[in-house]
Amino acid sequence: MGLFQNAEEVANSAEQTGKGVGRFRYEDIDGNGEITPDDRTYLGDPVPDFSGGINLKLNYGNWELETFMGVYLGFQNYNHSKWFTDFYPSFTGAATGVRVKDSFIPGVGGNTVPIFEDVANFSTNSTANSYYVENGSYARMTNLQIGYNIPVSNLERIGMSRVRIYLQAINLLTISNYSGLDPGVGGGADTTLGIDVGNPPSPRGFNVGVNIGL
Repeated sequence: MGLFQNAEEVANSAEQTGKGVGRFRYEDIDGNGEITPDDRTYLGDPVPDFSGGINLKLNYGNWELETFMGVYLGFQNYNHSKWFTDFYPSFTGAATGVRVKDSFIPGVGGNTVPIFEDVANFSTNSTANSYYVENGSYARMTNLQIGYNIPVSNLERIGMSRVRIYLQAINLLTISNYSGLDPGVGGGADTTLGIDVGNPPSPRGFNVGVNIGL
């Protein structure tokens, strides 16, 4: 799928409801000269080809540093949130996504963002297509913790064997090219896995704590 670049492409393409310059151009998979439900196909896979992580723990004197980075590669999300932000007629006047600044301009061509217009039909905003499918691969630092163990010699007179003070950051960093709020969309394994409808991102958090041993 792509966009119709000019009037010649529109005229020479398979029959398609609402086709026009700058609008979505669908592939005639069955080759019958008309875009119908028989031209539907599977798009993307929400299950990562690889998932893993790196756990690192360092000690220096009484100091400790521990971190975990999760890695998820080779999967796609269906970023349906674009339907709310990239098309004028979906919610009239509410198309405020930054991508609309790069919408198709007649005579320039080559763009992957459809023309910005107040028209809703099969070739504009009313049909699911590969425009919404994005690479969701990401790496996330889910834990970073710095701790300090107070020397035992300072604790004996107060009857304690161990006191550890720590500062922890949760979901501190996410590395991804995904345009949605959070590449780790999640969802039900059978029905909604990888479907992003504007899901809120994993919250970043900070904790301060004390571990005490008597």
